[in-house]
Amino acid sequence: MLNIIKKSWLDFFSFKMLALNFFPIVVGICFWGSVFFYASGPIFEYLELFLPNSWQNFYQSGSFFSRFVNIFITIFLYILLILLASPIALVGNLFISIFYAPLVVRYLRKKYYSDISLDSFGGFGASIQHFGKALLRLIFFIAVLTPFYFIPLVGFLATIIPYFFFFKNTTLFDIGSYIFTQAEYDDFLRRNKIKNFQVTFVAYTFSFVPILNSFVALLQTIVVSRYLLEVKNTRQVFSPKPA
Repeated sequence: MLNIIKKSWLDFFSFKMLALNFFPIVVGICFWGSVFFYASGPIFEYLELFLPNSWQNFYQSGSFFSRFVNIFITIFLYILLILLASPIALVGNLFISIFYAPLVVRYLRKKYYSDISLDSFGGFGASIQHFGKALLRLIFFIAVLTPFYFIPLVGFLATIIPYFFFFKNTTLFDIGSYIFTQAEYDDFLRRNKIKNFQVTFVAYTFSFVPILNSFVALLQTIVVSRYLLEVKNTRQVFSPKPA
Protein backbone atom coordinates (compact mmCIF):
# COMPACT_ATOMS: atom_id res chain seq x y z
CA MET A 1 0.00 0.00 0.00
CA LEU A 2 2.63 2.54 1.07
CA ASN A 3 4.82 1.53 -1.85
CA ILE A 4 1.97 2.22 -4.27
CA ILE A 5 1.39 5.65 -2.73
CA LYS A 6 5.09 6.52 -2.79
CA LYS A 7 5.62 5.52 -6.43
CA SER A 8 2.37 7.18 -7.49
CA TRP A 9 3.48 10.40 -5.80
CA LEU A 10 6.71 10.37 -7.84
CA ASP A 11 4.76 9.71 -11.06
CA PHE A 12 2.41 12.56 -10.21
CA PHE A 13 5.31 15.02 -10.44
CA SER A 14 6.59 13.71 -13.77
CA PHE A 15 6.44 16.19 -16.66
CA LYS A 16 3.77 14.27 -18.59
CA MET A 17 1.48 13.96 -15.58
CA LEU A 18 1.89 17.62 -14.61
CA ALA A 19 1.02 18.61 -18.17
CA LEU A 20 -2.02 16.33 -18.09
CA ASN A 21 -3.10 17.87 -14.78
CA PHE A 22 -3.12 21.41 -16.15
CA PHE A 23 -6.81 21.47 -17.13
CA PRO A 24 -8.12 20.01 -13.83
CA ILE A 25 -5.96 22.54 -11.97
CA VAL A 26 -7.49 25.45 -13.91
CA VAL A 27 -11.00 24.10 -13.26
CA GLY A 28 -10.19 23.65 -9.57
CA ILE A 29 -8.83 27.17 -9.17
CA CYS A 30 -11.90 28.64 -10.89
CA PHE A 31 -14.26 26.54 -8.76
CA TRP A 32 -12.70 27.34 -5.39
CA GLY A 33 -12.08 30.95 -6.35
CA SER A 34 -15.74 31.37 -7.22
CA VAL A 35 -16.89 29.67 -4.01
CA PHE A 36 -14.75 31.72 -1.64
CA PHE A 37 -14.85 35.05 -3.46
CA TYR A 38 -18.43 35.30 -4.68
CA ALA A 39 -20.51 32.89 -2.62
CA SER A 40 -18.81 32.72 0.77
CA GLY A 41 -21.08 35.41 2.28
CA PRO A 42 -24.46 33.79 1.51
CA ILE A 43 -23.07 30.32 2.23
CA PHE A 44 -21.78 31.47 5.62
CA GLU A 45 -25.18 32.93 6.49
CA TYR A 46 -26.77 29.59 5.59
CA LEU A 47 -24.22 27.57 7.58
CA GLU A 48 -24.81 29.77 10.64
CA LEU A 49 -28.31 28.34 10.81
CA PHE A 50 -26.81 24.96 11.70
CA LEU A 51 -24.99 26.40 14.72
CA PRO A 52 -26.58 26.04 18.18
CA ASN A 53 -28.71 29.04 19.15
CA SER A 54 -26.27 30.01 21.89
CA TRP A 55 -23.43 30.07 19.31
CA GLN A 56 -25.50 32.17 16.91
CA ASN A 57 -26.35 34.73 19.58
CA PHE A 58 -22.75 34.91 20.71
CA TYR A 59 -21.48 35.12 17.13
CA GLN A 60 -23.77 38.08 16.40
CA SER A 61 -23.43 39.88 19.73
CA GLY A 62 -20.48 42.06 18.70
CA SER A 63 -19.07 42.20 22.24
CA PHE A 64 -15.34 42.59 22.86
CA PHE A 65 -14.83 39.03 24.10
CA SER A 66 -16.99 37.58 21.34
CA ARG A 67 -14.59 38.92 18.70
CA PHE A 68 -11.95 36.46 19.84
CA VAL A 69 -14.36 33.56 20.07
CA ASN A 70 -15.79 34.47 16.66
CA ILE A 71 -12.39 33.66 15.15
CA PHE A 72 -12.80 30.02 16.22
CA ILE A 73 -16.42 29.94 15.06
CA THR A 74 -15.37 31.35 11.69
CA ILE A 75 -12.68 28.68 11.37
CA PHE A 76 -15.30 26.06 12.19
CA LEU A 77 -17.60 27.45 9.49
CA TYR A 78 -14.77 27.37 6.94
CA ILE A 79 -14.08 23.74 7.82
CA LEU A 80 -17.79 22.97 7.43
CA LEU A 81 -17.81 24.77 4.08
CA ILE A 82 -14.84 22.73 2.87
CA LEU A 83 -16.45 19.47 4.00
CA LEU A 84 -19.60 20.34 2.07
CA ALA A 85 -17.86 21.65 -1.07
CA SER A 86 -15.25 18.89 -1.31
CA PRO A 87 -17.74 16.12 -2.24
CA ILE A 88 -19.23 18.38 -4.93
CA ALA A 89 -15.78 18.97 -6.37
CA LEU A 90 -15.16 15.22 -6.17
CA VAL A 91 -18.08 14.51 -8.52
CA GLY A 92 -16.74 16.96 -11.10
CA ASN A 93 -13.21 15.59 -10.80
CA LEU A 94 -14.42 12.02 -11.30
CA PHE A 95 -16.29 12.96 -14.46
CA ILE A 96 -13.23 14.68 -15.91
CA SER A 97 -11.03 11.70 -14.96
CA ILE A 98 -13.08 9.46 -17.28
CA PHE A 99 -11.37 11.14 -20.22
CA TYR A 100 -7.77 11.16 -18.99
CA ALA A 101 -7.74 7.81 -17.11
CA PRO A 102 -6.77 5.87 -20.29
CA LEU A 103 -3.82 8.23 -20.79
CA VAL A 104 -2.64 7.58 -17.24
CA VAL A 105 -2.98 3.81 -17.68
CA ARG A 106 -1.03 3.84 -20.95
CA TYR A 107 1.69 5.97 -19.39
CA LEU A 108 2.15 3.65 -16.40
CA ARG A 109 1.92 0.53 -18.53
CA LYS A 110 4.55 1.77 -20.96
CA LYS A 111 6.88 2.84 -18.15
CA TYR A 112 6.54 -0.04 -15.69
CA TYR A 113 4.36 -2.85 -17.07
CA SER A 114 5.26 -3.17 -20.74
CA ASP A 115 5.02 -6.98 -20.58
CA ILE A 116 1.25 -6.99 -19.92
CA SER A 117 -1.53 -6.32 -22.40
CA LEU A 118 -4.47 -3.98 -21.96
CA ASP A 119 -7.74 -5.81 -22.59
CA SER A 120 -10.33 -3.09 -22.33
CA PHE A 121 -14.10 -3.36 -22.55
CA GLY A 122 -16.89 -0.81 -22.68
CA GLY A 123 -15.05 2.38 -23.65
CA PHE A 124 -16.01 5.98 -22.86
CA GLY A 125 -19.70 5.32 -23.46
CA ALA A 126 -19.83 2.59 -20.84
CA SER A 127 -17.85 4.72 -18.36
CA ILE A 128 -20.19 7.69 -18.79
CA GLN A 129 -23.24 5.43 -18.46
CA HIS A 130 -21.79 3.83 -15.33
CA PHE A 131 -21.02 7.29 -13.93
CA GLY A 132 -24.59 8.43 -14.56
CA LYS A 133 -26.10 5.41 -12.81
CA ALA A 134 -23.72 5.78 -9.86
CA LEU A 135 -24.60 9.48 -9.61
CA LEU A 136 -28.32 8.69 -9.49
CA ARG A 137 -27.68 6.19 -6.68
CA LEU A 138 -25.62 8.82 -4.86
CA ILE A 139 -28.41 11.39 -5.12
CA PHE A 140 -30.90 8.80 -3.85
CA PHE A 141 -28.80 7.96 -0.78
CA ILE A 142 -28.16 11.65 -0.08
CA ALA A 143 -31.91 12.25 -0.08
CA VAL A 144 -32.56 9.24 2.18
CA LEU A 145 -29.84 10.26 4.65
CA THR A 146 -30.87 13.94 4.81
CA PRO A 147 -32.43 13.66 8.34
CA PHE A 148 -29.09 12.43 9.70
CA TYR A 149 -27.14 15.48 8.46
CA PHE A 150 -28.28 17.52 11.46
CA ILE A 151 -26.89 15.05 14.02
CA PRO A 152 -23.30 15.82 15.10
CA LEU A 153 -20.73 13.31 13.81
CA VAL A 154 -23.48 11.13 12.34
CA GLY A 155 -24.19 13.90 9.84
CA PHE A 156 -20.52 14.01 8.87
CA LEU A 157 -20.44 10.26 8.28
CA ALA A 158 -23.73 10.42 6.36
CA THR A 159 -22.05 12.93 4.06
CA ILE A 160 -18.73 11.25 3.32
CA ILE A 161 -19.75 7.55 3.20
CA PRO A 162 -22.08 7.75 0.14
CA TYR A 163 -19.47 9.81 -1.71
CA PHE A 164 -16.80 7.24 -0.85
CA PHE A 165 -18.75 4.39 -2.42
CA PHE A 166 -19.49 6.62 -5.41
CA PHE A 167 -15.76 7.31 -5.75
CA LYS A 168 -14.81 3.66 -5.25
CA ASN A 169 -17.26 2.19 -7.74
CA THR A 170 -16.74 4.74 -10.53
CA THR A 171 -12.95 4.87 -10.24
CA LEU A 172 -12.49 1.10 -10.23
CA PHE A 173 -14.81 0.74 -13.23
CA ASP A 174 -13.30 3.59 -15.28
CA ILE A 175 -9.76 2.29 -14.84
CA GLY A 176 -10.50 -1.42 -14.57
CA SER A 177 -12.54 -1.47 -17.78
CA TYR A 178 -9.46 -0.18 -19.61
CA ILE A 179 -7.09 -2.79 -18.15
CA PHE A 180 -9.09 -6.02 -17.79
CA THR A 181 -11.50 -8.03 -19.86
CA GLN A 182 -15.04 -8.20 -18.51
CA ALA A 183 -14.37 -11.64 -17.00
CA GLU A 184 -11.10 -10.50 -15.43
CA TYR A 185 -12.72 -7.38 -13.99
CA ASP A 186 -15.57 -9.34 -12.42
CA ASP A 187 -13.07 -11.78 -10.93
CA PHE A 188 -10.92 -8.89 -9.70
CA LEU A 189 -13.84 -7.41 -7.79
CA ARG A 190 -14.69 -10.78 -6.27
CA ARG A 191 -11.14 -11.66 -5.19
CA ASN A 192 -9.94 -8.29 -3.87
CA LYS A 193 -12.85 -6.79 -1.93
CA ILE A 194 -10.86 -5.79 1.16
CA LYS A 195 -7.81 -4.53 -0.74
CA ASN A 196 -10.06 -2.58 -3.12
CA PHE A 197 -11.67 -0.91 -0.12
CA GLN A 198 -8.31 -0.06 1.44
CA VAL A 199 -6.70 1.40 -1.68
CA THR A 200 -9.71 3.43 -2.77
CA PHE A 201 -10.30 4.73 0.77
CA VAL A 202 -6.74 6.03 1.02
CA ALA A 203 -7.09 7.66 -2.39
CA TYR A 204 -10.49 9.08 -1.37
CA THR A 205 -9.03 10.89 1.64
CA PHE A 206 -7.02 13.09 -0.74
CA SER A 207 -10.32 14.71 -1.74
CA PHE A 208 -10.56 16.42 1.65
CA VAL A 209 -7.29 18.31 1.38
CA PRO A 210 -8.47 21.96 1.20
CA ILE A 211 -7.85 23.65 -2.17
CA LEU A 212 -5.49 20.85 -3.21
CA ASN A 213 -8.35 18.40 -3.74
CA SER A 214 -8.67 19.60 -7.34
CA PHE A 215 -4.96 19.03 -7.86
CA VAL A 216 -4.89 15.51 -6.47
CA ALA A 217 -7.66 14.06 -8.66
CA LEU A 218 -4.95 12.92 -11.04
CA LEU A 219 -2.96 11.46 -8.13
CA GLN A 220 -6.01 9.40 -7.17
CA THR A 221 -6.20 8.09 -10.72
CA ILE A 222 -2.50 7.21 -10.69
CA VAL A 223 -2.80 5.38 -7.36
CA VAL A 224 -5.74 3.24 -8.47
CA SER A 225 -4.26 2.65 -11.95
CA ARG A 226 -0.96 1.47 -10.50
CA TYR A 227 -2.80 -0.81 -8.09
CA LEU A 228 -4.87 -2.42 -10.86
CA LEU A 229 -1.87 -2.81 -13.15
CA GLU A 230 0.02 -4.45 -10.30
CA VAL A 231 -2.87 -6.86 -9.75
CA LYS A 232 -2.87 -7.84 -13.41
CA ASN A 233 0.93 -8.03 -13.53
CA THR A 234 1.01 -10.50 -10.64
CA ARG A 235 -1.82 -12.55 -12.23
CA GLN A 236 -4.19 -12.04 -9.29
CA VAL A 237 -7.21 -12.32 -11.57
CA PHE A 238 -8.64 -15.22 -13.49
CA SER A 239 -7.86 -14.98 -17.18
CA PRO A 240 -9.85 -17.54 -19.14
CA LYS A 241 -7.95 -19.37 -21.83
CA PRO A 242 -9.19 -18.84 -25.37
CA ALA A 243 -11.18 -21.72 -26.81
